[in-house]
Amino acid sequence: MEVSKKSGTVNRLLTVLFVVMLIPFMMVSIWSFEHIHKDNIDFFDENLIRFTHNTAMESVNHQLEEIDIVFQILNSRMTYEGTQEFINEEKGGLHSIIASIVNTLSFFDAAVISDINNNYRTYPDVKEKDYFPSKRPWYPSIKNQKGIHYSEPYPDILAGSGDPEGRTITVSMNLFNEELQKYGNIGFDLDMDTMSSALKNVVVPFDGKFLVASKDGSVIMNANIKDIFRKRVPLRWIENSVDLEGHFYDRETNKYIYYRSFTEPYWVAFTVVDKEKHNEFIDEAPRALIYIITVCLIIYIILLCLCRVYIREIISRLYMGVNGINYDGQTQDLEKIYTKIKNSHIELKEIRRVSGEDALTGIGTRRKFDDRMAELINSHSPFYLAILDLDNFKRINDTFGHAVGDSVLKYVSKTGKAIIEPDYDIYRFGGEELVVLFHGGEYDVYFDLLETWRKTICQRQWRETVLNVSFSCGIARWQPGESAQDIITKADKALYEAKHSGKNAIYTAND
Repeated sequence: MEVSKKSGTVNRLLTVLFVVMLIPFMMVSIWSFEHIHKDNIDFFDENLIRFTHNTAMESVNHQLEEIDIVFQILNSRMTYEGTQEFINEEKGGLHSIIASIVNTLSFFDAAVISDINNNYRTYPDVKEKDYFPSKRPWYPSIKNQKGIHYSEPYPDILAGSGDPEGRTITVSMNLFNEELQKYGNIGFDLDMDTMSSALKNVVVPFDGKFLVASKDGSVIMNANIKDIFRKRVPLRWIENSVDLEGHFYDRETNKYIYYRSFTEPYWVAFTVVDKEKHNEFIDEAPRALIYIITVCLIIYIILLCLCRVYIREIISRLYMGVNGINYDGQTQDLEKIYTKIKNSHIELKEIRRVSGEDALTGIGTRRKFDDRMAELINSHSPFYLAILDLDNFKRINDTFGHAVGDSVLKYVSKTGKAIIEPDYDIYRFGGEELVVLFHGGEYDVYFDLLETWRKTICQRQWRETVLNVSFSCGIARWQPGESAQDIITKADKALYEAKHSGKNAIYTAND
């Protein structure tokens, strides 16, 4: 009866303990779910905003800057006499310049030069009755008298077609003499098919689409040139693009829109991603976490049940053994328990012996580092401490998986061992942080070794083509009287400066 009471008391205590342990487990699980979900959304948005910005700058803004340079050159070289000479179909210097620009620069399709009396000439030569340049949609309005003006898409009469294939965009500029009197205008039709060729090799994340639209919603740049001037984006997309860049969700099309806008011309670059692809990425990690939590709870409940059974049995046998009770070989079972405990003790000693080596990277552990630094400080030996932190390691894990993250850690550690050891010691400080202890005072040697290490890992070509690995580093020299925490703090501050200077750099702490 007494044994039964003791077993019941232990079981109740065990149940309470497991329940108490379950509460923080569930709290951490809920917090992790919300945190991972939010991080995924932030990562998705940041990635798409950065992609839209970079692609817009490379594929759109770069060509607009080249067009601006052409007009600056023309503005400095064109004169009233040269313009009249060109309009009157006389061979002159301006004719050669215009011909060279149209034939050489791929984004220009044709040119038209006119005077204030609507006399004009095009290159290549095309004539149209009742054609007045000042009445055309591309001609600058009064408020756009100076500077470069981009038209909205319009049917080009000189192209002889009013269908979508005949639509174009014209960029033009008024011409002024030295007295700032307007004497004419020059305009170039843009070849949007050619300008869109820069988008053909662009790979949009999450199976999205990248395109550029004008103010009226017409698609003017697209990797698929068949869509140019033939498709339109909803005008609400243009209206929602109120900032220089940003993003929004369009409920009518169930698409996430990321944009980068331009002021002159008033174009907007869009990256469009389906809601399904967005949710697939956002929910992937939280869904996996739910599965893991569910499995853990099942295991948790099973363990609780098993522990109740086994603890009650063990307590009963221990109680009988203490009181000298020997029946049905129970003493032999306790001897087995004792033997297992003894063997575990031996194994524990062996584990402690090899605990100085990190299992994943093969370099020294944090405990071994603490012991070694304490030895150097106690012996008053001069030394330097370097703290390294892998750049963007969380993003590597999130993007490529923890298996790739482990491979990166092992490669960086292996490379460091080949360069640093055996003269100096490398340790894993925690997570993706590594530390090096340089015993001695030869700073230039230590810096060169770290720089060699940094450059070596940057040059590695990974199977994941977009994966780039680098580290930031802070170095500090130990001064007599300083504690271990003092020098760690100095090195960590230098590391912080290296991180906030752009990463992939080595900074030295000021003594």
